[in-house]
Amino acid sequence: MAHDHAFFAKLICRTSVTWTKDIQQMFTSVDIAHMQTKGIDLSNYQSVSINAVPIYTQVANGGMPPAGTIGPDGKPELPWPAEKVNTFGCWIQQGCPQ
Repeated sequence: MAHDHAFFAKLICRTSVTWTKDIQQMFTSVDIAHMQTKGIDLSNYQSVSINAVPIYTQVANGGMPPAGTIGPDGKPELPWPAEKVNTFGCWIQQGCPQ
């Protein structure tokens, strides 16, 4: 499935989503460290907003966190639930507000 403008326009977004209020805390320290090896800084607004669609594709397809990743709490990290993926998509739909 293509994650293009038409795809994001169809998402149902009931609230406004911002980087500071919603998105920034979605990424764990493990996510941040993993993606820095790929040149994306998940702790940085500019980096995430520029790479939002590829990041969305990763989380929507269950590719982030990578399978077998152990979180900061010592437990396996799970793929994002649909609600969290939708929130990230709504942020994209709304123009990635800071």
